[in-house]
Amino acid sequence: MDDGDLDFSSMSMGSYFDDVLGGAAEHLACCTHTHTCNPPAHDLPHSHTCHHVHSKFAASASSDAAADSPTEPEDAHATSRSKKRRPSGNRAAVRKYREKKKEHTAVLQEEAARLRAMNEQLTKKVQDHAALEAEAARLRCLLVDVRGRIEGEIGAFPYQRRAAKSDECKPGTGTN
Repeated sequence: MDDGDLDFSSMSMGSYFDDVLGGAAEHLACCTHTHTCNPPAHDLPHSHTCHHVHSKFAASASSDAAADSPTEPEDAHATSRSKKRRPSGNRAAVRKYREKKKEHTAVLQEEAARLRAMNEQLTKKVQDHAALEAEAARLRCLLVDVRGRIEGEIGAFPYQRRAAKSDECKPGTGTN
Protein backbone atom coordinates (compact mmCIF):
# COMPACT_ATOMS: atom_id res chain seq x y z
CA MET A 1 0.00 0.00 0.00
CA ASP A 2 3.04 2.24 0.12
CA ASP A 3 2.87 3.11 -3.57
CA GLY A 4 -0.88 3.97 -3.64
CA ASP A 5 -2.15 0.58 -4.90
CA LEU A 6 -5.38 -0.81 -3.55
CA ASP A 7 -5.13 -3.71 -1.14
CA PHE A 8 -7.39 -6.54 -2.21
CA SER A 9 -6.04 -9.05 0.32
CA SER A 10 -9.11 -8.62 2.51
CA MET A 11 -12.07 -10.77 1.46
CA SER A 12 -14.66 -8.36 2.89
CA MET A 13 -15.66 -6.90 -0.45
CA GLY A 14 -19.36 -7.25 0.38
CA SER A 15 -19.22 -4.71 3.20
CA TYR A 16 -17.32 -2.29 0.96
CA PHE A 17 -20.05 -2.50 -1.67
CA ASP A 18 -22.74 -2.14 1.01
CA ASP A 19 -21.14 1.13 2.05
CA VAL A 20 -20.60 2.42 -1.48
CA LEU A 21 -23.81 1.32 -3.16
CA GLY A 22 -26.12 1.46 -0.16
CA GLY A 23 -28.39 -1.57 -0.37
CA ALA A 24 -27.61 -2.49 -3.96
CA ALA A 25 -24.99 -4.97 -2.76
CA GLU A 26 -27.63 -7.67 -2.40
CA HIS A 27 -27.56 -7.90 -6.20
CA LEU A 28 -23.76 -8.26 -6.33
CA ALA A 29 -21.53 -11.24 -5.57
CA CYS A 30 -17.78 -11.48 -5.22
CA CYS A 31 -15.72 -14.46 -6.22
CA THR A 32 -12.02 -15.16 -6.11
CA HIS A 33 -10.02 -17.15 -8.64
CA THR A 34 -6.47 -18.34 -8.32
CA HIS A 35 -4.68 -19.43 -11.44
CA THR A 36 -1.18 -20.00 -12.71
CA CYS A 37 0.02 -17.89 -15.62
CA ASN A 38 1.45 -19.67 -18.62
CA PRO A 39 4.26 -18.94 -19.42
CA PRO A 40 5.21 -17.62 -15.99
CA ALA A 41 7.19 -14.44 -15.73
CA HIS A 42 10.90 -14.88 -15.05
CA ASP A 43 10.57 -18.67 -15.53
CA LEU A 44 9.27 -19.01 -11.97
CA PRO A 45 5.94 -20.63 -11.21
CA HIS A 46 3.66 -18.20 -9.46
CA SER A 47 0.01 -17.59 -8.80
CA HIS A 48 -2.05 -14.52 -8.17
CA THR A 49 -5.57 -13.82 -7.04
CA CYS A 50 -8.10 -11.92 -9.13
CA HIS A 51 -10.94 -10.12 -7.41
CA HIS A 52 -13.93 -9.18 -9.48
CA VAL A 53 -17.61 -8.63 -9.04
CA HIS A 54 -20.52 -10.29 -10.83
CA SER A 55 -23.75 -8.39 -11.07
CA LYS A 56 -27.03 -10.28 -11.16
CA PHE A 57 -29.66 -9.07 -13.59
CA ALA A 58 -32.39 -11.40 -12.34
CA ALA A 59 -35.69 -10.30 -10.83
CA SER A 60 -35.96 -9.81 -7.08
CA ALA A 61 -37.84 -13.12 -6.56
CA SER A 62 -35.09 -15.06 -8.29
CA SER A 63 -32.40 -13.14 -6.40
CA ASP A 64 -34.08 -14.17 -3.11
CA ALA A 65 -34.04 -17.78 -4.27
CA ALA A 66 -30.40 -17.42 -5.25
CA ALA A 67 -29.59 -16.02 -1.80
CA ASP A 68 -31.19 -19.07 -0.14
CA SER A 69 -29.22 -21.58 -2.21
CA PRO A 70 -25.45 -21.07 -2.22
CA THR A 71 -23.82 -21.40 -5.62
CA GLU A 72 -20.23 -22.02 -6.49
CA PRO A 73 -18.31 -19.38 -8.43
CA GLU A 74 -17.81 -21.82 -11.31
CA ASP A 75 -21.59 -22.14 -11.67
CA ALA A 76 -21.85 -18.36 -11.93
CA HIS A 77 -19.21 -18.38 -14.65
CA ALA A 78 -20.94 -21.22 -16.49
CA THR A 79 -24.19 -19.28 -16.37
CA SER A 80 -22.56 -16.10 -17.64
CA ARG A 81 -20.81 -18.07 -20.40
CA SER A 82 -24.05 -19.72 -21.45
CA LYS A 83 -25.75 -16.32 -21.53
CA LYS A 84 -22.97 -15.09 -23.78
CA ARG A 85 -23.26 -18.13 -26.03
CA ARG A 86 -27.01 -17.96 -26.37
CA PRO A 87 -27.04 -14.66 -28.26
CA SER A 88 -24.19 -15.83 -30.48
CA GLY A 89 -26.21 -18.92 -31.37
CA ASN A 90 -29.17 -16.68 -32.01
CA ARG A 91 -26.98 -14.42 -34.12
CA ALA A 92 -25.83 -17.44 -36.10
CA ALA A 93 -29.43 -18.48 -36.69
CA VAL A 94 -30.38 -14.95 -37.70
CA ARG A 95 -27.36 -14.73 -40.00
CA LYS A 96 -28.30 -18.08 -41.56
CA TYR A 97 -31.88 -16.88 -42.03
CA ARG A 98 -30.70 -13.65 -43.66
CA GLU A 99 -28.38 -15.57 -46.00
CA LYS A 100 -31.23 -17.90 -46.98
CA LYS A 101 -33.48 -14.91 -47.53
CA LYS A 102 -30.84 -13.22 -49.71
CA GLU A 103 -30.40 -16.41 -51.75
CA HIS A 104 -34.15 -16.75 -52.17
CA THR A 105 -34.41 -13.09 -53.18
CA ALA A 106 -31.61 -13.55 -55.71
CA VAL A 107 -33.35 -16.61 -57.17
CA LEU A 108 -36.62 -14.69 -57.42
CA GLN A 109 -34.88 -11.74 -59.07
CA GLU A 110 -33.26 -14.05 -61.63
CA GLU A 111 -36.63 -15.68 -62.29
CA ALA A 112 -38.27 -12.25 -62.67
CA ALA A 113 -35.57 -11.15 -65.13
CA ARG A 114 -35.99 -14.37 -67.12
CA LEU A 115 -39.78 -13.94 -67.21
CA ARG A 116 -39.45 -10.29 -68.29
CA ALA A 117 -37.19 -11.32 -71.17
CA MET A 118 -39.63 -14.06 -72.16
CA ASN A 119 -42.52 -11.59 -71.94
CA GLU A 120 -40.69 -9.16 -74.23
CA GLN A 121 -40.06 -11.95 -76.74
CA LEU A 122 -43.70 -13.04 -76.69
CA THR A 123 -44.92 -9.44 -77.01
CA LYS A 124 -42.66 -8.97 -80.01
CA LYS A 125 -43.98 -12.21 -81.57
CA VAL A 126 -47.59 -11.09 -81.05
CA GLN A 127 -46.83 -7.70 -82.61
CA ASP A 128 -45.05 -9.38 -85.52
CA HIS A 129 -47.99 -11.78 -85.95
CA ALA A 130 -50.47 -8.88 -85.97
CA ALA A 131 -48.32 -7.05 -88.52
CA LEU A 132 -48.16 -10.19 -90.68
CA GLU A 133 -51.95 -10.62 -90.50
CA ALA A 134 -52.42 -6.99 -91.54
CA GLU A 135 -49.96 -7.49 -94.41
CA ALA A 136 -51.78 -10.67 -95.50
CA ALA A 137 -55.13 -8.83 -95.49
CA ARG A 138 -53.60 -5.99 -97.52
CA LEU A 139 -52.16 -8.45 -100.03
CA ARG A 140 -55.56 -10.22 -100.33
CA CYS A 141 -57.17 -6.88 -101.11
CA LEU A 142 -54.50 -6.15 -103.71
CA LEU A 143 -55.07 -9.59 -105.22
CA VAL A 144 -58.81 -8.96 -105.50
CA ASP A 145 -58.12 -5.55 -107.03
CA VAL A 146 -55.64 -6.99 -109.53
CA ARG A 147 -58.08 -9.78 -110.42
CA GLY A 148 -60.80 -7.21 -111.04
CA ARG A 149 -58.54 -5.21 -113.33
CA ILE A 150 -57.48 -8.31 -115.22
CA GLU A 151 -61.08 -9.39 -115.63
CA GLY A 152 -61.97 -5.93 -116.83
CA GLU A 153 -59.16 -5.98 -119.40
CA ILE A 154 -59.68 -9.52 -120.63
CA GLY A 155 -63.38 -9.86 -119.96
CA ALA A 156 -62.99 -13.41 -118.69
CA PHE A 157 -66.24 -14.96 -117.82
CA PRO A 158 -65.15 -17.52 -115.17
CA TYR A 159 -63.21 -14.92 -113.23
CA GLN A 160 -66.29 -12.80 -112.79
CA ARG A 161 -68.09 -15.60 -110.99
CA ARG A 162 -65.09 -16.15 -108.72
CA ALA A 163 -64.82 -12.45 -107.98
CA ALA A 164 -68.50 -12.34 -107.19
CA LYS A 165 -68.09 -15.22 -104.72
CA SER A 166 -65.12 -13.70 -102.86
CA ASP A 167 -66.34 -10.37 -101.59
CA GLU A 168 -63.74 -10.23 -98.84
CA CYS A 169 -62.23 -6.97 -99.89
CA LYS A 170 -63.72 -4.62 -102.44
CA PRO A 171 -61.55 -1.88 -103.82
CA GLY A 172 -62.17 1.40 -102.11
CA THR A 173 -63.87 0.00 -98.99
CA GLY A 174 -60.67 -0.66 -97.02
CA THR A 175 -62.14 -3.72 -95.29
CA ASN A 176 -60.92 -7.29 -95.32
